[in-house]
Formats: sequence, C-alpha cells, structure tokens
Amino acid sequence: MRWFYIPNEGTEGDQIGPRMAFEKLHQEGVFSAYKAYSYFVRQKALINHQDALNELLETARIFAPDVIFIQHPGDRYPMDNGFLQQLKNIASKPKLVLYEEDPYGYLVKPLNATIKAVLAESDICFLGGTGYLAEMAKKAGAKNVRFALHSYDSQRFGTPWQPTLSRRFDAVMIASLPCLKRIPWLFMPGGRNRKLTAQALYRQLGDRFALYGGGQGWKNAPFCKGKIDFNKQGEAIRDAWMSVNWGQFDEIAMYSSDRLPISLACGVPHITNYQPGYEHVFANIPGLFIIKSPQEALDVALYILSLTVERRNELGFQAAEYSRKHLEATVVYGNIVSVIQEQLFDSQALTI
Repeated sequence: MRWFYIPNEGTEGDQIGPRMAFEKLHQEGVFSAYKAYSYFVRQKALINHQDALNELLETARIFAPDVIFIQHPGDRYPMDNGFLQQLKNIASKPKLVLYEEDPYGYLVKPLNATIKAVLAESDICFLGGTGYLAEMAKKAGAKNVRFALHSYDSQRFGTPWQPTLSRRFDAVMIASLPCLKRIPWLFMPGGRNRKLTAQALYRQLGDRFALYGGGQGWKNAPFCKGKIDFNKQGEAIRDAWMSVNWGQFDEIAMYSSDRLPISLACGVPHITNYQPGYEHVFANIPGLFIIKSPQEALDVALYILSLTVERRNELGFQAAEYSRKHLEATVVYGNIVSVIQEQLFDSQALTI
C-alpha cells in the first residue's frame, strides 16, 4: 500500500505515535511508499486557505496513494464534500480513511461541518468510542464505522525506569476542568464527577494528593498544582503511588482519552471511571481499577495504599506490560492498518 498520512499538527512532527507506527510499517515493507503531509503546518506557510487546498490536492496527486489517512479534521482547515471527492478522484483512486480520537456530543462539542464532510466521504472511519458517537457518525453519512483504542507513544512514556520505594504523593490526577460559558458549576460531561473525585481524595489524603491541570473549575482548589507540560506528565505519575482520573464525556461507550494508556504505561496503578463497554475492552487488566463513583475511587485508593510497596510496584509493572503489548502506538496503528487492508483491499472486502 502507498500510504498518505495527513496528521493534525501544530508543529511538524507533533503526532509522534502515529508517525512512529507508520515509519515502522514502511521500513517493514507493509507500506510500499509512505508520505506525511502536515496540513495545518502547510496552511500557515501559505498565503491563503485555497492555496493550502490546492497544494494538498497536488501533493496527493503526485504521490498517488492507495490510502489517504486523515486525523482529527476540523473547521480550522475547512474541507467540503466537493474537495474531498476531488481528493478521492485523483488517478490512483485512493481510499479515504478517518481516525477521530476525540469525543463529541449533541449539545456540547457537536460535530463540525468539516468532520461531517470527511465522515460522509470516508470509505471507513475509526472512532475512539462507540455508542451515541457511532450513531452521530452514521447520521453524518459514514458508511463503515469502526472502533480504535487510544494509544501512547513509547518515545515519551513508558520509558525504562527503576520503580522507587518512596513517592512524593499517594495519588495524582492530571485533568483540566473548564467551565462552559464561564459558569462556575457548568462543566463538560463528566466534569462534575471529576471534581467530586478530586475533592474526595483531598479530604482523605490531604497534601499527599496532587492535581495538575487548568480550568476555572479548579480555581482556589488547594490541591491543584497548575498546568503541567504534556511531556512531563509521566514524571508526575511516577512520583505517586497511583494515578486517578474521571474522564470527560463519560457516557460514550468504550471511550477513553489517552490518559488511560499513558497512565498504565508509566508503571503505576491507575484508577478510572467505568464507561459502557469497558468490560469488553479493559477487563481484567492488572493494575487498572475501574470504578463507578467518586466515593469508590477513594475506596480503591485506600485499598492500594493498604498494599505493600512491593505489591504496588508489581501491579504497576503488570499494567505497563499490558499497555506495551496492547496500547502502544505501533501496536494500535498496526491493528488499524491490518483492518484497512482486510476490509478495503483483500478479496473479502466485497462483504464489508
């Protein structure tokens, strides 16, 4: 396959995980040719958006891909159905594949016009959740909806370390808490339970609990240490006996943010909220504790602190091993590529 990757990047190379995965597949001969075209970066370099669209179309035409793989399109780089049809109708007649990891809602963060157009023109789309998210994609015109897990890149996370016998914190949470329309009590879906979880941990653990994140919802919270650089979160997680999260958009079936794979990869037990379907995708993972209420998050935190240091580190090691085998970017994207090959190109693709 000739693979044309269109990553959503602010700076060339931002998408470390998928780039690592696709470069590896190219080196292994799965891709006969590979090219990444950072479309936001190129748009900034050009005079106007039409020039950017023209360059994208011409770059694809010259490369002649079998697959155009686009990630997280949006209205900052508008594309309508007509342009996408031009892209699909170049001489090589490529398949258009969308991978959308972000969550969306009907009222909060609805699908924008560009992603709707890409969904409608895609030959297959991979979403980070199912349930109502898959229904939204289908209503937008997606023909073939599939699910793909979030991943982590092993360049920044899950790097070799010697687990320590003492930690600065008992529990750490990395989570933003924005308020919608600047109304102090109006959060993104899941935000209220995120705040309740943090408050419950602080009441019990005091200054042995730390939260890193921005947003109006954490204003004056004594446990909030402020924002943390994305690349530094692994260090923060490894300086605690556990990481804790309550995800936003917590009603999307099977959805998790990259918080889950990153946290497991860091080699520390992780507590996260249940979402429908987790029993199918995240069942029986050592070191992963799935809870259904803020109070249960605290209960499990106290249970973990009741284990010996040796046992906590053992659970962390097992969590990291699972993440490395199943949630590392080269694995997750490798699986996506295999599904694309089977369902769009192999003989049985006729039955998709």
